[in-house]
Amino acid sequence: MSEEIRRFTHLPSDRAPGPDYSGPGVEAELTGRMPEGRPAERPERPERPKRPKRPERGGGSYDDLYTARASSALGKVASDDGMLDVRIKAPGELGGPGGATNPEQLLAAAYASCFHSSLTLVAGRQGVRTSDATVDTAVTLRKRGTADDYTITTDLTVRLPGVEPEAARRLVEQAHGECPYSRAFMQGAEVHVHLA
Repeated sequence: MSEEIRRFTHLPSDRAPGPDYSGPGVEAELTGRMPEGRPAERPERPERPKRPKRPERGGGSYDDLYTARASSALGKVASDDGMLDVRIKAPGELGGPGGATNPEQLLAAAYASCFHSSLTLVAGRQGVRTSDATVDTAVTLRKRGTADDYTITTDLTVRLPGVEPEAARRLVEQAHGECPYSRAFMQGAEVHVHLA
């Protein structure tokens, strides 16, 4: 599939928010059971002001389902539950030493994973088998002029072996319309910056 995914238009979601999203975070939230090997209690965090619920197209508002937390310090980044704990170094292409991951790789991995999940959900609702599907993501850091004016671009390549081309195109368009990362890039994500 050589079409650029970024050209696909957003299609409105026909699913209710929340119930068909699955994962250990949601499972723990709904059942009250923490996954094995994960501490049941988190350290105290300073209380942040409550965000107003963001209106959804067509009315209603979004409910918070899960919040991932990570901290970056001294050349490393780690999630608050310890599941992610990696060194961060600038790649050689940016004048760094390389030899460790970098934010662009982490974003590429996160976007590929999220899009793949959305594709699986969309295909499952239509009874299409996608166990052999792969999603490759490229994240490119770009700069304009000599000032510190940076941006990123993303490219996704989806492979759906055994799925008819027209059906594959339809599934990818629908997944792009529903994937939270795709929607954040297309519509602009809400960003709140706090000084502790």
